[in-house]
Amino acid sequence: MPLVDCGGRKIGYESGGPADGSAPLLVLQPPGASGASIWRAIAAPLQNRFRTVAVNPSAYGDTEPFAGREPMTIRDEAAATAAVIRAEMRNAAGERARFAGHSYGGTVGLVLALEWPDLVDRMTLLEPAPYPLLREAGEAAFAAEIEGRNEDFIATVRGGGLNREAMESYLDYFNARPGYWRSLDRETQARMLTLSERLAVGLEAVGRLETSRADLEAIAVPVTVIRGGATDPLHARLSELVAGAIPGAALVDLPGAGHMMTLTHGPQIAEILRISAGAAS
Repeated sequence: MPLVDCGGRKIGYESGGPADGSAPLLVLQPPGASGASIWRAIAAPLQNRFRTVAVNPSAYGDTEPFAGREPMTIRDEAAATAAVIRAEMRNAAGERARFAGHSYGGTVGLVLALEWPDLVDRMTLLEPAPYPLLREAGEAAFAAEIEGRNEDFIATVRGGGLNREAMESYLDYFNARPGYWRSLDRETQARMLTLSERLAVGLEAVGRLETSRADLEAIAVPVTVIRGGATDPLHARLSELVAGAIPGAALVDLPGAGHMMTLTHGPQIAEILRISAGAAS
């Protein structure tokens, strides 16, 4: 797995497709509790058209944990992705990358576009999750729901010895399917349990996000927001808020998809990216 340096921290990612400068760069950012591998099935059919790069967030895969003096922020995650883009542009066509991010990864993409606009050409965001926007928009019930879920997860993990309970509640909720955790095989459950603390760090970073709807108005690249046609009301509304705040952004529904669409609708997402990320600048 390739590695790049970001302020002395090693960032790992998975790459594929032409490395001879003949294809545009498509950067893929995973959702929470996931690493770069979640994009493999989606990236594979796109590698005849793009140089694909799937980034491992902090403490996933070969990416080293964040170890700054202050707690990790979404900007820190975006800085790592920026370092990957700079390293990979030499292998790709053009001067800027196309970006796709799911949930937590979409939130990273929003901050990337605001902080390093020179690196991003266009963006496809799959139900991005900048949850503080809900409270700003007056969606108090939705804000309380997700803040409570995330705070309970963090408190349960930090309380010690209850990672299984925390992960079961989290995965059942985000897959909109009670019993989802218990349907997983033991090997998958064991792997997910190793991610508990990493997920808690990411959820804390989202909770501290200071990006506002007014900030999103400064995003000047083409943006497509993908909303699951069968998603929960909270993420449906949040997708509307993000798309509505970004000038010219398109909001597109993916029929039958819930929030965890990268797990369930890979071929459809690959086709969406072939079109939305492949359009000319």
